[in-house]
Amino acid sequence: MGQLSGDEAEREIASAHAAYQRALAAYESARERDSRVAEFAAAAEVDRTRRIYFAARAALGVHPEALMPATPHRGARRYRPFIAPARNGTPGGWMHVALNVALPVVLFAGLAIPIGIFAMSEAARPSTLASDVLGPGKAGGTIARAPTLSFARPSGERAAPRFLDLAFTSDIPLSHVTVLVNPDPGIPCEAVLDGATQGRARCSGTLPGGREFSARITATGVFGGAVAATYEFRTREQVTRLTNVKWFTEFEDPRADPLACAAASARIIQNYTTGRDVQTAYGILAMGRPLNRSRDPGLDPAAIAEVLHRLEPTNNYHYYIYSTREEMTRAAAAWLMRSGKPVVAITLGGQHAPLIVGFTGEFGASVDDPATRITGVVVMDPQRGDLDPRTAHHRPDKARSLDYQTGHELTLTEWYRDEWWLGSPYWFSDRGVPMDRNDGAYPLPHWSGNFVLIADDGDSSNPPNRMGRVPLR
Repeated sequence: MGQLSGDEAEREIASAHAAYQRALAAYESARERDSRVAEFAAAAEVDRTRRIYFAARAALGVHPEALMPATPHRGARRYRPFIAPARNGTPGGWMHVALNVALPVVLFAGLAIPIGIFAMSEAARPSTLASDVLGPGKAGGTIARAPTLSFARPSGERAAPRFLDLAFTSDIPLSHVTVLVNPDPGIPCEAVLDGATQGRARCSGTLPGGREFSARITATGVFGGAVAATYEFRTREQVTRLTNVKWFTEFEDPRADPLACAAASARIIQNYTTGRDVQTAYGILAMGRPLNRSRDPGLDPAAIAEVLHRLEPTNNYHYYIYSTREEMTRAAAAWLMRSGKPVVAITLGGQHAPLIVGFTGEFGASVDDPATRITGVVVMDPQRGDLDPRTAHHRPDKARSLDYQTGHELTLTEWYRDEWWLGSPYWFSDRGVPMDRNDGAYPLPHWSGNFVLIADDGDSSNPPNRMGRVPLR
């Protein structure tokens, strides 16, 4: 905190003091109306604002025992006496009776009796504090109860992503948490609190694939009770193919134009993540066109992400843009490792939307780790996997094969150079349909001239039609 003038220093302290007072008021309100958990959270906020207030005082050189900031002086308020004295300066006879008999009776009936009734009812009511954070102790006493932890995903997961990011909740406020991953993954792992009753365990890189792990989380409540909960999981093997997943063609009508590639890829993702098929490709195309943020004749990246979320709310896909092919490809591998869900790649200069379902090579601790060496990608293609002779006249220069229905392996040379794949960036001007966005959310053009993918980043707070904001490690 820099040097402040006298007036600025007084305002700084007054602001911190006002926040402290608001926290105190919220705490008093929580004590009267809310649960014990809310009361403890409010008490924690009081403690936090109090520390900020006294830190501000200390930074400005105010002694801890100095008085609070002075309040504006108000003149004494003049009150008209309720009992007017007699002319000789003493109350009249009837006032003697009121003061000595009637008034004490009224006060007793109006205050003492209700307070006594309330006290007896409170004594008879079981304490919610005891049920929330205290448990029975020795010799009839009480001790701080240990918290109960619950995980966002069920323990025993058999194909967990190799990025550990495990959310958990507690039934009472926590003071601190730790995690121990066994066997040692060889990378740093930590447990952090996101709130009084919420936290997550995470590691700074990727875990080895195909291994059995346990994450033992120890949590301590604000009153001292502690508990250890273990989450067991097996990391997913290196992703190279999607098996036992139904493949869908974009040629639902062999006579129609092949504009439903993104819709067919959305059906594949829907089937992979839920085991259900709730809409045809042309039905998805009709649903998604009004969601476009550009004048794309099919579905643009924002519409694809929103359609995937509308088909299945637990799918939190967002689009990401990259300036180079290499950056996009490494990011696609990272999203596959993180989410375990197919990645939609925008190829053919923005005109095609196949799926990246795997990669070959090695992935290190992060996308920027020198140990990350991607040698190829594995794609499912809703057009080039279609073997119907009636659709063969569409791009006869491009070979079709059955493995495009499960996963066709491409070398990076073909992936980067072939115009069907990443030979050209997303480029609207080549197609005569420039970006048309007027809501001020992004500069124009937004993704034109870049390389685009759509991945499930797990961010449920970000609208699906907005660009993703989760950093890759």
